[in-house]
Amino acid sequence: MKSVLCVLILLFVNFQTTKSQSGDVAGYVDPYIGTGDHGHVFLGAHVPFGAVQVGPTNYVKGWDWCSGYHYSDSILTGFSQLHLNGTGVGDLGDILVMPYVGKVQFTPGTEKAPLSGWATKYTHKDEIAKPGYFSVNLRQYLINAEMSATERVTFHKYTFPQSTEAHIGINLAMGIGWDRPVKTFIKKVDASTYTGYRFSTGWSKDQRLYFAIKLSRPADATLLFDGMSAKTGDVLEGDSAVLVINYRTDQGEVIMMKIGISPVSEENALSNIAAEIPAWNFKQVVDKAYARWNKELGRVSVATKDKHQLRTFYTALYHTFTSPILFNDHNGDYRGTDK
Repeated sequence: MKSVLCVLILLFVNFQTTKSQSGDVAGYVDPYIGTGDHGHVFLGAHVPFGAVQVGPTNYVKGWDWCSGYHYSDSILTGFSQLHLNGTGVGDLGDILVMPYVGKVQFTPGTEKAPLSGWATKYTHKDEIAKPGYFSVNLRQYLINAEMSATERVTFHKYTFPQSTEAHIGINLAMGIGWDRPVKTFIKKVDASTYTGYRFSTGWSKDQRLYFAIKLSRPADATLLFDGMSAKTGDVLEGDSAVLVINYRTDQGEVIMMKIGISPVSEENALSNIAAEIPAWNFKQVVDKAYARWNKELGRVSVATKDKHQLRTFYTALYHTFTSPILFNDHNGDYRGTDK
């Protein structure tokens, strides 16, 4: 209580609204604070008030997994593009993505058989988390997965081993907590571009999310599934659509992927990608995201030599910039509550 009181007093004395604090204040943020116990805190990459929050997702084993990730866990089901943060309810988890190698899989597995699909074990020593960036080494697959984000677009970078069976799975059926798909759709525009939507129900009774996917390298082949059933063609509408993108990769080959979202249309999702991440410079996106966090967090200056207090304060401030989130496209379009 004494240390918290100290921070509050320091905040009162040093609050600044017109000038940013110099220095790397984002470096004090510990994204793991709140990911254990009953914290329900999102772990992953996003920018202040961004519409996307990309990060790791576990099997949801109860109330403590409301954000989709819990520090006590050790099995990764993939990377979802949307997460709630600090809530008392589980929802979202839209567009679950997973890079993997080996036999074609179209789901992570199940909680009773957790490694029966593409899900994999991981440890915290294999993770790196900082504002605007997350990475994890998927040792089972010898893949390093990295991600960052802008306001409406997530950016994935996967470094693959040499393999004739390298894949990126995109599952529209999986969600977090109460979330359940109602209608899903995915379309191959060309070998590097895919669009679709995911309508779902849960705590949010009628969520409508449109998306677009751009790949840095065209797919060698693709497979479509609806639930347990393989489908033919380049278009799939169902309640549990899954796309599996297949590659032959060289050792250390990097394949990147952008996923844009929109509350309005697939076309707007593509436009959001073009507006926010027109190039394939992953480091530039990471650096810009980190700089945005430094700018926002630097609006409040705390004077103390106690680094533990700085970590506590700036992590709490970081959490306050996670929600509410943007709900309009880059061009200003949005979908009203009347749909």
